[in-house]
Amino acid sequence: METSVLNINHAAFKKALLDTSIKKHQSVIDDFKNSIKEMIGSENEANQEEPDMSQQGFNAEQIHRANAVGDQVSFANNEMEMLQNMLPNIEDINDTVKMGSVVVTDKDIFFVSVSIERMKVNGFSVFGLSSESPLFQAMKGKKQGDSFSFKDTHYKIKEVF
Repeated sequence: METSVLNINHAAFKKALLDTSIKKHQSVIDDFKNSIKEMIGSENEANQEEPDMSQQGFNAEQIHRANAVGDQVSFANNEMEMLQNMLPNIEDINDTVKMGSVVVTDKDIFFVSVSIERMKVNGFSVFGLSSESPLFQAMKGKKQGDSFSFKDTHYKIKEVF
């Protein structure tokens, strides 16, 4: 069984990370969709009453907010598709930092995927890092033992898998 500096099985940890990421991301999408339903519901209730000028302004604001949340849902759905596309190869072990890599540094543990809030997986705190982020760009292609800097922080890569 392959172990790491974290004393874990690489493939199993990556699979657990992806599963947790998908669940967390689905929760975000569901929250966005519920917000839209609530906005549309309150708009429909308001339309049942007699319309006045202040109500029309309220409706326009609700529509604007629903559209903004709709844009966020679209973005989140695209990210979910990226996560789903990672499923077939997630247990592959990488020796360089790229999409799907787990990067263990002297400062933090990163899962290169999409932007996901910090999550606990098998007792480890991991930050979901977008492959579009400047931090990822600073570490992209690096290997175990390499160093990189982002803003005023210097990182040393202890392990990539």
